[in-house]
Amino acid sequence: MNHPLTGNLRDLSDDDLSKKISELNKRLVFGYQTGNTDFVTQANALLNDYMAEERRRTQELVNSLKENNDTDWDDLIDIKK
Repeated sequence: MNHPLTGNLRDLSDDDLSKKISELNKRLVFGYQTGNTDFVTQANALLNDYMAEERRRTQELVNSLKENNDTDWDDLIDIKK
């Protein structure tokens, strides 16, 4: 479920996404320290969206690396019997 204030996360750079996740984690610590449960709930929802986008990007990168890694090792390794 997406938080209504999340916006389009695909427009963010990887660096901006990481900074936002770090910022939300810091705010969550403050929310827990002050006992503001409403804020913690909302911040967690936002953080979940940002982290889901980070996982999506990581999975996309892994998939592209797998597709590009079709090296045929038979030509590189010569085993003689």
